[in-house]
Amino acid sequence: MPDWAELGDLYLEVYREPPYGEGEAEAAGFRETVARHALLPGFAVTTVHEGAAMAGFAYGVGRGPGWWHPRATAAAPPWLARNPVFYVYELAVRPAMRGHGHGRDLLTRLLEARPEPYAVLAASTAAPAHAMYRRWGWHPVGALTPGRAELLALPL
Repeated sequence: MPDWAELGDLYLEVYREPPYGEGEAEAAGFRETVARHALLPGFAVTTVHEGAAMAGFAYGVGRGPGWWHPRATAAAPPWLARNPVFYVYELAVRPAMRGHGHGRDLLTRLLEARPEPYAVLAASTAAPAHAMYRRWGWHPVGALTPGRAELLALPL
């Protein structure tokens, strides 16, 4: 397992940027959440390093049929609700290490051996990552409250 503190530091570096504007309190919450998620069946994490420095990470948790994001504005599409999904909670790449293919590599390695037929993630429509996911084939399947975030799905 990776060092949760190191993941938290990277999380803070990435999510303090606009449009997120998060701070140390959110990074502390992230550290607690990822450590709790790591105890769940179906948890998976991938990391990438450039030299000794962690350049990025991605993690998620396999969820059974019928699971749907608790802040979704509507129910999951029926075809998605009938199936287990792998929910990607985070994908983060250090700003100075972007543009090297790390994000795509992290997601590819995270998803390649998953038994679930679909992956789902939430992306802020104001973030550059949203357009990146769409270019990579992720499709809108819902929205989150309080808005400005879309749920995207990808067949695996």
